[in-house]
Amino acid sequence: MSTLTMDSPLSPGEYFTMGLFLTAEGILGVLCCGVVLMSFLGNNNKMSPSRSSLVISLALADMGIAIMCPFAASASFTESWPFGETGCQTYAFFGMTFGIASVTNLAALTVDIYHETQGHPAKSSSLLVMAIWVNALFWGVAPLNPIRWGRYTVEPFGTGCLLDFESRDIMYLAYLLVMVVVCFVIPVGAMIYCAINVKTCMVMTLSLLLYWGVYGIVAVAAGVGSASNVPIRLFALAPVVAKLAPIGNTILVHWTNQQTSTIGKATNQEGKKTK
Repeated sequence: MSTLTMDSPLSPGEYFTMGLFLTAEGILGVLCCGVVLMSFLGNNNKMSPSRSSLVISLALADMGIAIMCPFAASASFTESWPFGETGCQTYAFFGMTFGIASVTNLAALTVDIYHETQGHPAKSSSLLVMAIWVNALFWGVAPLNPIRWGRYTVEPFGTGCLLDFESRDIMYLAYLLVMVVVCFVIPVGAMIYCAINVKTCMVMTLSLLLYWGVYGIVAVAAGVGSASNVPIRLFALAPVVAKLAPIGNTILVHWTNQQTSTIGKATNQEGKKTK
């Protein structure tokens, strides 16, 4: 198994702090996503069926991210990856799949809100949700045997597994480039377009960039230059910040629900006045 090597490992105190953060993120993330799922699966909401499907899909992706936190926390407390090669590949697969599903779900939800505020609400998002998960599974499975397009490896500081950013294999670089464009650049581009006209969409876009921006910086810096030139603390920060997504997205869902409900009421009142 390929591993990344860095000149300056984290201190025991930094590993312990990461473990505490990851533990808290896991507990709060599961609770937050659980509340969202119980609310929306129980039909205790006033959102459209299209919006509800996207919110449920987003909560499932974020729940997956939160459930992975104990494994990363355990590795942080022991300052090494304790689950072996199979555990590394499994962890990386689920991390990639749930992460991409979370990003693309949030982007789809942003576009859905944009269309609703423009007076063109979607009637159904079932096919879109299916496409989101098929896309996420494809990019998650691709680095595994027997496909081996891309490669997973233990992180530099040993607290989890991710893509092997140190590889210079042409097929791996092609995987990294296409994956970043399809799963990050295009979704973020769509969100920015929506954010130009709708304040709610702007907040959602900034939130996504907060969660996943560090990983984006790491991927670009390692792909263009060398992983050994990326500060190890930046590597360590990326998964900790990304695992805030389940908590942050729960707050976003509640806030956007209130915002769009207010917009909807205002629109209805204007319509009645016009009549």
